[in-house]
Amino acid sequence: MIKNEGDESKKENIISLQNKIFYYKIFSIILVVLVLLIVLIIILRKSRKKEDKLTKSLIDKVKENEESNKTISDNNQNTIETKENKEDEKNNKIINEIKNVYNNNGELNIIKFFEEKINEKTYSLPDNSMKTNVHINIGFSENNIDIIIKHLSSALYHANQSTFLHIHMMDADTFGYDSLTKLKNMIYKINNNTEVIVYNASRVLKDFSIKEGSSSTFSKEYAKLYAFKVIKNVQKIIFLDADDCMVEKDLSELYNLDMNNIYLRGISEEPSIKYSDNWLDKYLVDKSHYINGGVVLVNLELSQQEEFYNKAIELNNNEFYKKTEDPVQDILNVLMRKKIEFFHPKYNKINFYENTEDKNDESKWYSWIKETLKICERNNHFYTKEELIQADNNPVIIHYQYDNKLNKVVKKYEEDKSFYAKLVGI
Repeated sequence: MIKNEGDESKKENIISLQNKIFYYKIFSIILVVLVLLIVLIIILRKSRKKEDKLTKSLIDKVKENEESNKTISDNNQNTIETKENKEDEKNNKIINEIKNVYNNNGELNIIKFFEEKINEKTYSLPDNSMKTNVHINIGFSENNIDIIIKHLSSALYHANQSTFLHIHMMDADTFGYDSLTKLKNMIYKINNNTEVIVYNASRVLKDFSIKEGSSSTFSKEYAKLYAFKVIKNVQKIIFLDADDCMVEKDLSELYNLDMNNIYLRGISEEPSIKYSDNWLDKYLVDKSHYINGGVVLVNLELSQQEEFYNKAIELNNNEFYKKTEDPVQDILNVLMRKKIEFFHPKYNKINFYENTEDKNDESKWYSWIKETLKICERNNHFYTKEELIQADNNPVIIHYQYDNKLNKVVKKYEEDKSFYAKLVGI
């Protein structure tokens, strides 16, 4: 069969056309892909720029916040530092004022000081003309100020509204700002029928010789004697061992005891002077009238008339201080021996038994109290067994010295100390 040349030619044209279409499709696809890639790249670039811009914006914002916070922090720090500086300046001012008062006057009434020097008008001394004025004298130093405040707080807490307390504090150390504010707070928080007057008693340590190695123990005790020199226009005063004694009732009953032609009232005790070769006899003619010095009521006016302070210095410095273990107590007893009277042991209640169940069994009492009872019986004066038990049941002042010395911790004492510590915030 003979093929037709026309048909062949036509067939070739069709194939050629098909090939062209195929290539056009391929090209179109490639072109579309390229366009899409270009579009995608453009989109990605725009997106990247937008992200970069956002990131930069965020970074800038964070930096701004950091700088702002830093500025606020710096301002706050500056404010804090300014407040601290102002507080330091105020405290330094008070400290300088305290020194000035001490150097110039030698005494400082805490409430008046705050009113006049620091301009704190939150409290003022009330009119006490219609009240019973009770004067108390204590010796102290900075290292025992907290325990002193706890015990003084008990006197303020139990005082009647009709009682006005004048607390005269003889400072054997260097009175400071912390002690000033603690004592002020004690008055503010407990009883505004109170004034506290602090005296610079450092002179005492120059006037009185003190046994070697015992200056820290006895300095605050000798400081109490300064009352005979500096307290004016006060007829009588309670000498109180404020680091050993806790007040349980209002003190006006004790303070109002008769002191006509009497130097001193206290509770009976064995003489504590350590002596040899009848050294004691030289000073104590009547050993039966010897008192414990923890709580005593003193006729201050009569003592000052007879220049008791100078006589105390002379007695103490004439070898007396070397031989006694309780110098102030012994000085009081020796110089006032002719006019000593006793008061009920409830005013200076000393624990006389070790265990509560032994309270009514005299045979189990401490040996020193049994000896004292024998002295009392021989000389027909305080105290009897019945009076001791009355004092134990209904004390006005509790004297914890002997429990501490004998390492017998009295639970009530620890509870009371915690109570008053919380009350005054120390």
